[in-house]
Amino acid sequence: MYFGSFVEGPLLKVVFLAFCIGIIVRIVFFITSLVKGSRSVEKKVPYFLINLMRVFIPFHSAVPKKPLYATLRYIFHFCLFVVPIWLAGHVSLWEESSLEWHWVSLPDEWSDWMTLIVLGLALFFIVRRVVIKKNRQNTSIADYVIIIIAALPFLSGYFLAHGTLDGISFFSDKIWTMHIVSGELMIVATIFLFCRTRMNIRTCTGCASCVLSCPTGTLESKDSGHVRTFYYSHYQCICCASCVFTCPENAAELRHEISLKRFAQAMKKQEIRSVEMESCQKCGALYVPEPLMDKIHKTYAHEYLGLCSNCRKESRGDYLKKISPWHRTLKSQSA
Repeated sequence: MYFGSFVEGPLLKVVFLAFCIGIIVRIVFFITSLVKGSRSVEKKVPYFLINLMRVFIPFHSAVPKKPLYATLRYIFHFCLFVVPIWLAGHVSLWEESSLEWHWVSLPDEWSDWMTLIVLGLALFFIVRRVVIKKNRQNTSIADYVIIIIAALPFLSGYFLAHGTLDGISFFSDKIWTMHIVSGELMIVATIFLFCRTRMNIRTCTGCASCVLSCPTGTLESKDSGHVRTFYYSHYQCICCASCVFTCPENAAELRHEISLKRFAQAMKKQEIRSVEMESCQKCGALYVPEPLMDKIHKTYAHEYLGLCSNCRKESRGDYLKKISPWHRTLKSQSA
């Protein structure tokens, strides 16, 4: 069978079928996780409805931290969603199909501008990750691949609509097939695409402020032995970025990830971070993560910090006595 016919026919049908099944499965897992995440039986229904509404009104709590970058991401995702659905050429294909669906399409000028915005912002996101050292250190190859997968259908579609590469025989014969294949690749990637929380191990101190602020219980921490472990449920996450907003170290991030493994993990929480716990110098109780104590010692050093809250209460009198002017005066006189 001719490859182009296969791509436009059987393969396209299989991809759309897989997309529909994948979206349904994800919706079921998401709803199940949300209901399960409610901490109170009486509040399950309002809890579910509120968080479901927050998904469809994706105002991230992290916007105040990076307003310009957040705005550019909103614009990018808006164009990424609108153009494939309301492009006049795509609407015509749906109308000519056996389904005979039709809806109002975008003006061609709007489609062109939105396509260029997607391509320009995709390039900006890649350059930003390469140029800025902090972003470069936290970026994997998969992060670049996701951006490229999103941009390819728009790039090939723009060339196809304007005949930009018609002068090159190789592209003039294959640009339509390239556009279809890149679009199918993007659709398949969408099935397994998750926007998940990451914790930068270089800056995270293990303070668990993200756990306390998470409205759905997506993030969870457990202290076992000398280790505090952080767990994350990707289906339970509504991408509200409360963890990003509340993190005092800017260690929490929302990043896209394509994962076949995560797709099948409906209820299991994955480990995303672990830190050693510091023990009290007096009673031996574990009371603070070591990275957090290391940071505190860089700005303030005193033996009082090595005690847990209970031992601090017991030793408060001795500590206040040591730092009082009267005690320092007697100590200097005796010396």
